Amino acid sequence: MRESTFIFRNKTRWESVESGEEKSSDELADDFVELVSDLSYAKTNYPSSQLTAYLNSLSSRLYKRIFLGFKQDSNPLAIFWKKDFPLLLGHRKYVLWFATGLFLTFCVLGYICSIVEENFVIGILGNEYVNMTSQNISEGKPFGVYESESPLLMFMKILTNNLIVGLLVFASGILLGLGSVYYTFTNGIMIGAFFSLFILQGLGLDAIFVIMLHGTFELMGLILECTAGLILGLSFLFPKTLSRKRAFMTGLSESARIYIGAIPFTFMAAVIESFVTYLGRGGIQGSSPALLIPLGFVFIASWVVVIWYFYIYPNKVKKQYPYHSYLQQFYD
Repeated sequence: MRESTFIFRNKTRWESVESGEEKSSDELADDFVELVSDLSYAKTNYPSSQLTAYLNSLSSRLYKRIFLGFKQDSNPLAIFWKKDFPLLLGHRKYVLWFATGLFLTFCVLGYICSIVEENFVIGILGNEYVNMTSQNISEGKPFGVYESESPLLMFMKILTNNLIVGLLVFASGILLGLGSVYYTFTNGIMIGAFFSLFILQGLGLDAIFVIMLHGTFELMGLILECTAGLILGLSFLFPKTLSRKRAFMTGLSESARIYIGAIPFTFMAAVIESFVTYLGRGGIQGSSPALLIPLGFVFIASWVVVIWYFYIYPNKVKKQYPYHSYLQQFYD
């Protein structure tokens, strides 16, 4: 179709959208779907035309009118955590669930290997660490490793290490996602082997309670970083209806947002591990009821936050913002 004919057929509708006249939400949604369709057609057939730029700008304005629903002076951080980040996770939930399943599978594999091969744990964690843990268990403080250093020094070491590991998991996704899978594999195997040290000594429940005081946020951060890396790699492998370049740039934007979203949880995990977890060094049996109550609150609260914010809330946000409106933000 000639460009002049395309303009003639749709000009009235575009002018109606541009005028900003009052319409119902259903009418606005219909306008947006049609406008995105027009934009896709224009990009395909008139890529260098001013019409394409016009439709892109018009689509962006209509998108913000319908879906963003916030004032220009709104707090961008609040918008990110309340809408943008969970919306992204909602539209990428299958990748998130895959990364979760992948990580848990590697953890179980690490545990199984520790049972089958006697020296597997030593090979993964090192002889010195295994001997130290065994000694702590015999002394009645199985999780004494968390009080081996000053809290502040431990916090700096843990945070630095976890940020570096997270960056590797995310950035290696550029290798078609295989790098993220590899680093998730190595971390999952190590965590499975670590838990086996306590489970084989009859301290499984104690390990889950104490280690997961900080582990819920720390491991969720790792899963998010794996998700980000997979999105980065898959966006190039499977561009769908977009050009490969456009798909990769969209994937890069998405994955970077998810990685950024993981950082605060990595930070919180380091705080809890350094200043809270060591309080449970004696395990459940070795801690007083007065201590178990606040530790139990931290344990339950961290699980509630992770399950609700990452796996339940994103689906609710997703229903409010359809895929077309979500994708439009990457075309601005």
